[in-house]
Amino acid sequence: MDPSKPSRPKPSRPPARLRTKTGCYKCRERRKKCDERRPICSACERLHIDCVYRTPSTASGLSPPASHSSPAAAAHWQSPESIVASPSDENGNANANANAEAMAMAMVIATPPRPSLLFRPEGLRTERDWNMFQYCSTRYLQLLMAPDATSEFRDVSAVLAAGFEVPWVMHAALAPAALHASHAALIPKEDAIIYTQSALQGLRQAAQSSENQPISNESFLAASLFLGVFEDFYSTLSSQSLTHYRAIARVLEEQAADIPRFELDRLSVFHRTLLDSVLYHFSTRLIFERDIDDICQSFPSQTVAKYIEALDADRKAGRQHASILPVLGKTPPELFLLIYQITWLSRQLPFHHGHNYTLALQCLTELGHLQDTCSIFNSNDAVASQFDHDTRARNSTVAGKLYFLATRIFIGKVLDPGGVYSGSPEIQKLVEEGLELLRVFDGSAPCGQFICWPILVLGCAACPIAAAETKLKLPRAPDQTLRLEMRVLIQSQLVQIWKISYSGYVRRTASALEKIWKLPKLLAKVPGGRRSRDPEVEYDGLMALMSKTGVGTALPFQEDG
Repeated sequence: MDPSKPSRPKPSRPPARLRTKTGCYKCRERRKKCDERRPICSACERLHIDCVYRTPSTASGLSPPASHSSPAAAAHWQSPESIVASPSDENGNANANANAEAMAMAMVIATPPRPSLLFRPEGLRTERDWNMFQYCSTRYLQLLMAPDATSEFRDVSAVLAAGFEVPWVMHAALAPAALHASHAALIPKEDAIIYTQSALQGLRQAAQSSENQPISNESFLAASLFLGVFEDFYSTLSSQSLTHYRAIARVLEEQAADIPRFELDRLSVFHRTLLDSVLYHFSTRLIFERDIDDICQSFPSQTVAKYIEALDADRKAGRQHASILPVLGKTPPELFLLIYQITWLSRQLPFHHGHNYTLALQCLTELGHLQDTCSIFNSNDAVASQFDHDTRARNSTVAGKLYFLATRIFIGKVLDPGGVYSGSPEIQKLVEEGLELLRVFDGSAPCGQFICWPILVLGCAACPIAAAETKLKLPRAPDQTLRLEMRVLIQSQLVQIWKISYSGYVRRTASALEKIWKLPKLLAKVPGGRRSRDPEVEYDGLMALMSKTGVGTALPFQEDG
């Protein structure tokens, strides 16, 4: 038949029946020939994706198709009630009440009584997909959302919406949730890898595409956001930990170039979430990276400057609610920007010209301004008594205070690397304040992984300062007792946080501190520039923060720095 000549309909002939030999869903979607090998066709096996065939139960579109690619998955899933219940809440009611409306909507979407293939999201084809979507929207995302986030931010539909039409974006959202579920022994870890492979393949194709439509950008950014979180939860290596956030930053910087100034009321929830996430991850993860120059060049400085300017304008106008962010909680974004700048300055030591020293002094001045203008940085607040009945609110306040204390330690070391060290009186005072704050922090509550950065700095400050101190079971001096108590408490908190979040950031923090607390000889603080054989030579754990190759490694202390 000539395709250029459409055939006319013949009323006397009944409509053609659908073919029964149709191949699997994935091959039909990709418009590829399927060899119909069961249970997994050759194409799906090669691509490591779900292979689903039409069955009599799904021919009418009344129920989700069953997956044959992971037969162990169903056996590992517990009942929906046990999955949704939080480990920190035996009845499973506290978390549900905290976000009841959003959870109810998510469950209506996730478990429709009679779903239709015409309306089912493309990325949710199998029973495992639906279970993962329910787990992601009702439990996992609570671990990423600070308790101070407003209801609009806690409604996860703004971020998940891009995935309802694009399967690989939905799989990017399910990937970190699946990994978390695998650590909780709910599903095999291989399921998380399957979602990740699907998401990465789609992301690569989108990045190579020449199209620049808004929906394409939104899908690209949404997948990058979730895959960035996935790296945080999956990998214990930091070499690629900022890859996806650099990609997001590039797109945000291009968008900011066309906007004279940000107006928060006009920014979408999705855009605000991206801004928060990029600022947080760049600031707190940069300290682990080996080569930061290239990373710093990709930092969206123009976008962040406009964002902070908009937040400041809202505060001056009395709209304080605008500063309550989904990721950062009560900690102001300006502090995270200072952390980013101080981390960059720490890699420039020793300062060969006055410009960098002036920048460091400016950071100290801005830190003092934040202390004067942000009430949560007031060390006289009685945190424990103020929030006795609200653990999450207390944690958010404590986290802000811990970030402030850790930043004071960090900038002090940068400004005076030879005079400020782990045993300095001013450092010991800050460690003592940090110890009291960390004691009232509940590591078993959601979002605990967000305090890993201040824990890392405080852990460096609490490093033993003498070889003999590491061998003593019972410390002999008050300062030794203080450092030991801080190290023991940090270990306990990291274990608690890990059991809830299963975050790779927790593991990286613990691994770095383990190396630092072993007192490598490269951390030795040699008085007078001479090497000493005295077994009581002092060590300075804060030198790890100055390492050119990233925290957790060490460089010799330079007296001329």
